[in-house]
Amino acid sequence: MDYEFLNGFSPKLLDVVVRDAAFWAQSDYRLLRERTRLHILAFVHRGEGTLSVDGKEWRLRPHTLFQVWPGQRMQIVTSREQPVCFYSVHYQYGLLQWEGVKAQWREAEGPLPFGDLLAGMGSPELHEVFERMYRVWGGKDAGYEWEVKVRFLEAVRLAAAGGVMSRSAEDADGAAAVREAISYMKTHYQQELSRDLMAQHVGLSPAYFSSLFKKQTGTSPIRYLNRLRLDRAKQLLRQSGMPVKQVSEEVGFVDSFYFTRLFTKETGMSPREYRKA
Repeated sequence: MDYEFLNGFSPKLLDVVVRDAAFWAQSDYRLLRERTRLHILAFVHRGEGTLSVDGKEWRLRPHTLFQVWPGQRMQIVTSREQPVCFYSVHYQYGLLQWEGVKAQWREAEGPLPFGDLLAGMGSPELHEVFERMYRVWGGKDAGYEWEVKVRFLEAVRLAAAGGVMSRSAEDADGAAAVREAISYMKTHYQQELSRDLMAQHVGLSPAYFSSLFKKQTGTSPIRYLNRLRLDRAKQLLRQSGMPVKQVSEEVGFVDSFYFTRLFTKETGMSPREYRKA
C-alpha cells in the first residue's frame, strides 16, 4: 500500500449520490459517459449490473467497490428485474507532499492505488460509511462537508486495505517481508543499519528489497528508518534532559551534526529549539 500517496491525498468532494431503481427507470437501465470528467468511488449494496471502462468489463454485484477517474469511457448496464443500486462519491483530488516543513502541491494523475474494482468488500462498516456520507451530504447541516470528507477518507482506508488483501500471493509475500523489515527497524534502530543488512535479514537482494519497500510504503528503507529515529529523538528531547549529542547516539546516529541537519530539515527547528518549544 502506497502510504506516501495516501498521506498526501487531498480530496475535494463535489457530490454524494445514490443510483437506485427510480434512477435506472428514468435512464432506461443504461448509463453512458463518453468521457468522464470526475473521480468516482462507489459501493454497490444491491442488485447486479455490468460496468465497462475503456473496453474492460466487470460484473457489479452487492459488496463491490469500484472507482472511475477522468478521461475514460464508462458505461453501466443493468436490468429492470435486479437494478444495480450503489452509493457514489464524486470528487477531485490532488497530492500535498511535505518535505520537512515545506509543502508541494501536485494535481491528480490517475486512480487511487488499490485497483479499479474490488469485489466482496462486504464489510458492514464500509456499507455504513457510504450510507452515512449520503445522509449527511443530503442533510446539509453545519459542517456537513467536513464530516463527509472524514468518512470518505475512512472509506479510502478500508478500500486500500481491501486492495492489499485481494492481491496475489507474491504481493502478499512482499508485504510480509516489508512488515518484517519494519519490525526489525523498530527493535534495532539504535544500531548501525544499512539497506544491505535489512535486505539480508528478510532474505532478499538489496535492489529488490528497496524496490519492494518503496512499492509497499512509498518511501525508501533508510528514509523510513530515519523517521523512526527522529520520532524517538523527539520523545527524548521532550521527556529527558539528555544533551543533543547523547540523544543523537541514543537513536542510532553516529554523527550528531548530521542528526541536527536532518532533524532541522524535518521539523523546521533545531533539536535545542524543539526542546524549548
